[in-house]
Amino acid sequence: MGKIIALANQKGGVGKTTSTVNLAYALVQQGQKVLVVDIDPQSSLTIYCGHDPRVLEQQQRTVYWALMKEKELGEIVIPGNPAVVASSIHLASAEPELVTLWDSATVLRDKLSSIKHDYDFILIDCPPSLTLLTVNALAAADTVLIPVKTDYLSIMGIPLLLETVEKLQKRTNTRLKVFGVLPTMFNSRNTHDNDCLNDLKQSLEGRIRVFEPVKRSTSFDRSAAEGKSTLELSPETPGAEVYNSLAAAIIAYGTEK
Repeated sequence: MGKIIALANQKGGVGKTTSTVNLAYALVQQGQKVLVVDIDPQSSLTIYCGHDPRVLEQQQRTVYWALMKEKELGEIVIPGNPAVVASSIHLASAEPELVTLWDSATVLRDKLSSIKHDYDFILIDCPPSLTLLTVNALAAADTVLIPVKTDYLSIMGIPLLLETVEKLQKRTNTRLKVFGVLPTMFNSRNTHDNDCLNDLKQSLEGRIRVFEPVKRSTSFDRSAAEGKSTLELSPETPGAEVYNSLAAAIIAYGTEK
């Protein structure tokens, strides 16, 4: 049965979607069957994967229709490897609707239970906020990976996310663990970036794994514009190899008893 990994950080612009796409591609290249789930109303992952959220919304093939209506997730999965569960701006209206449900924090978990056995790994791209949508992702996940840009504003948000994870571990999802922190957009020539990375490692030492940083590169932006992973379009990009190493670590985690 597939392992579910949420990529979460309430700070925007830290590379969650880029990391989700490239990690998914790295897992596929290493022989895994992968599903990516877009739970962000901004639909960046959906667009990155080459799909039009407006068209899919008209076809009732976005995650909103599975969360809030009677559709099963299997009905809306866009086939491929990775396969995709798309989002659209309409998902923003799910928040007030979710609040009214008695199982408001576990709707996504229940929906994923019917298809998780079809995949080795399911990656959930979370919104840049700690709303019920993110809580649903964390309640469904086996583990959470935290992408964080190497600047102080991004790093300062980590304690609040870890606090949310701890609450969910006690109340809703006892199996949830923190897989690690992935520094992104790292410029080794920038003193601020190096100071932030060192502070991050020191503050989490002995508690949470900090992976090697993904170096800043315009290749990631170009890949997003072309709707392809950087590992596929420009595999020689500095930092791209981090996703291959990360995928190997995740596969090893997935085989643990």
